Amino acid sequence: MLLFLPPVHSPIAAAYLGGFDYNATHFIRGLNDGGFLNTLFWWVTFTGSITFMVLITIALYLAGARKEALVFALVFIIANAVAFGLKYTIARPRPSDLGVPPEAQPAFPSGHTTNAFAFATTLSAYHRKFSVVMFAWALLVAFSRVYLGLHYVTDLIGGALVGISISIIVTRAAKRVDGEVTSIANTPPPPTTWQGFVKLPLTFITQLLRVAYALIRRRE
Repeated sequence: MLLFLPPVHSPIAAAYLGGFDYNATHFIRGLNDGGFLNTLFWWVTFTGSITFMVLITIALYLAGARKEALVFALVFIIANAVAFGLKYTIARPRPSDLGVPPEAQPAFPSGHTTNAFAFATTLSAYHRKFSVVMFAWALLVAFSRVYLGLHYVTDLIGGALVGISISIIVTRAAKRVDGEVTSIANTPPPPTTWQGFVKLPLTFITQLLRVAYALIRRRE
């Protein structure tokens, strides 16, 4: 990979992919004055974390959107496997010239951005009326990563491409067997007793494996 090293006044460890990457990254980071918006964007960036993705998946499932939750869980697992595989294969260092201590985890692609765009694309595939809101949120999550000094702009582009691509592949496959996926999601019916709620994690994992198998079988 050809890396562009910024002018000599920047630490040599910072690795930019060309002038656009350097200029766009520093422009966005320069908007951060450390005030209220800095705090706000720390909360925004949390919504792209693995922890939040797990919580929102659980919330969808319990709210009755079981099919959407199962399909997104599959998208989420695959997208993160791809993103982390790329991270440690490419091993791009975090930016060291943006005023924050670089994180140890490699930079490319942005995992938070991958998660946000994967979720936005998946939910939009089933509920188009939420598309504008979902993608606006995903863009804010991506923006927050550079605004907070944690990523390069090209990390965001890579993350968005991974999240969108994996989601499109999985959701299209799921829609080809939508009847079967819907049946899996609705069997067994939502629990009405405490014993049923205790068994929910096992029920979810079983359904997730059945959905994955249905998608694989459809491709054979």
